[in-house]
Amino acid sequence: MVQLAEISWTDAEELFKRTDVVLIPVGSTEQHGPHNPLGTDHLVAGALARVVGERTGVAALPTIPVGVSEHHRHFPGTLWVPPAAFREYVKAVALSAASHGAKKIIFVNGHGGNTASLLEVAGELRRNHKVFSAVIMAFPPGMAGHAGAGETSVNLYFHRELVRMDRAVDTRQKEGLGPLKMEGLGRVGPAQFPWDTIDLSETGVLGAAGEVIASTKASEEEGRRLMEPYIEEVCRFIEELKVAKVEELVSKPWEVEGFK
Repeated sequence: MVQLAEISWTDAEELFKRTDVVLIPVGSTEQHGPHNPLGTDHLVAGALARVVGERTGVAALPTIPVGVSEHHRHFPGTLWVPPAAFREYVKAVALSAASHGAKKIIFVNGHGGNTASLLEVAGELRRNHKVFSAVIMAFPPGMAGHAGAGETSVNLYFHRELVRMDRAVDTRQKEGLGPLKMEGLGRVGPAQFPWDTIDLSETGVLGAAGEVIASTKASEEEGRRLMEPYIEEVCRFIEELKVAKVEELVSKPWEVEGFK
């Protein structure tokens, strides 16, 4: 595996002759409860990209550490950029990699708030630039919650020295927004609403309305159990992608009079 930032331009020239697949880790710098580091999302994305790169031989680009996180702004240390600025920046990074021959670009995304923007960028790359792009989440499917036992366990697995389990708390998520009853993570009755974290939790730990999210149950062993099968799944996908022809993966030509 190659960390692009750690090699010279002559090494990069050879790298892009060998492979057209790159991983771009993307995350956030935002609160993750009183016990997890602010960089959880980008640190995990970077760690997954590193491990997958080591096992498959593809390159990992420098991590993009700040994303779409304004909903966490009430908690000190949270950083964010507007979605439009995020999209343009990420697209520019991807296109710069494509200019050197990276025609298969995989975003390894550690933050759910980035997903819609990353999919827009991937779509534009695929439709307009003949670059195949897709988004892989840094956490395994079905791992719910924010700063709960699952995410904290993954943190312990990748970088236990940054986790303060002595500060971990079990949090009951709020059940109401004024007179409105909340459901799940971000719904009031049948409606979704643009919640801020502080609407749901005083600690920053999130799960579902009325539930107790037990961050204190996190363990390194659980993190390993969650991540190792997922890492293997991602590696299988990357191996398939390495041998695929990019012409078979990008959007088909489409022309209608009056449209481009």
